[in-house]
Amino acid sequence: MKKKLGSVLLVLVMGTFLFAAGDWRYVFWNLDQHPEIVSGFLPTQIGMGAGWDGLHLIPDRRTEIQALVGGGYYQRKMWQNPTNGLPLEQREEDDPLIYDVMEYEWRLRFSQGFLPSNVQGKDLWTVYAGYDGFFTRTMDSMVTEQTRSNNGSHPVWSVSDWFAAYGISDELDNAYYTDMGDSLLTVFFAGIKWDRMEDKLTTQDGIYSDLRVEYAPLALNSALDGRADYYSITSNTVAGKTLYQLKDSKDKNLFSIVVVDRLHFNWTDGSAVPMKAQKTITLGRVVRGFNSFSYNYQFTSVNNFDVRFCGPEPWLKGLLPRVNVFFDIGYGCGNYLNTSVWGDQLLSSAGVQVTVSFFDFIDLGLQYAYLFKGTNFVHYGDNLVMSVTFFLDF
Repeated sequence: MKKKLGSVLLVLVMGTFLFAAGDWRYVFWNLDQHPEIVSGFLPTQIGMGAGWDGLHLIPDRRTEIQALVGGGYYQRKMWQNPTNGLPLEQREEDDPLIYDVMEYEWRLRFSQGFLPSNVQGKDLWTVYAGYDGFFTRTMDSMVTEQTRSNNGSHPVWSVSDWFAAYGISDELDNAYYTDMGDSLLTVFFAGIKWDRMEDKLTTQDGIYSDLRVEYAPLALNSALDGRADYYSITSNTVAGKTLYQLKDSKDKNLFSIVVVDRLHFNWTDGSAVPMKAQKTITLGRVVRGFNSFSYNYQFTSVNNFDVRFCGPEPWLKGLLPRVNVFFDIGYGCGNYLNTSVWGDQLLSSAGVQVTVSFFDFIDLGLQYAYLFKGTNFVHYGDNLVMSVTFFLDF
């Protein structure tokens, strides 16, 4: 018994020494808001954690383990017909499904760098892999039976009443809304990043590219009401160039102009792609001015182009106003997710984002987008759309 206790203590002491020997850093994960809470200006869901790089598997290259947790409360607004999975007809009587989600999430991630980048302190190549876990619970919107503007003014239906209007008595067993009710989801991911980008918030020079694959097997994603069975492949390549910068004697930015361009590709398929997975990959989310969860095709390709005007940092370095002029164009095609019906769409928009940047943590402000091609489902028929923004998208 004493030998076993001594062994346990030795392992704990060695483990404590090992972790204490490395550097810890704060890691921000994600952020979301509820449009009915302070008009969406207050974060209601956040994920964060810590990264530790005490392991040095390759000398002078970063080996990091991250542990992240998060949770909160937010809204989903959906335009998918629950009887066939197709987009709702754009008629004034076609209300979207509006409901709230309570979510808890956790992530474990391992990454290993290879070869030095031309940017000091960075690795040229980084290989990473990890696991995401989620518990989500859907519920009626906090504004059920109140009137809201969604392609005309309508009362917000309860979840069961909305499905019942389409002749569906059990919303927990729907082929298109696969994560209604309680869901316990497991997603594995892996990827590789090539990084020659020097990003100092007020300036950005270089290029980076990231290729990520994620997989959610049905065997690990059907324990509760919801289910998931899909894979997704995403590629993002970003290039930036600082055209002009003026700084004061304390090295704070007075004014700068930066041009940034992103090329985005995604392919997603499976028998049950949950709404949780669809939010970030749909064409209507990646092209600015449209709606998350809209234009949900298997394949999307988007080019986002920005000209960023960064103002002065009068008090603290990293706290500054930014004006971002953007132009986006994207094309989606393939089956609508969770269906066997093919479709395609070209979207195009241009606009401006006026924000205050808080230390590269959030960019809080307003976005005005002019839609050249495509439809915003909330503001049907309007070409000029205003929204709240928390981040520059890349």
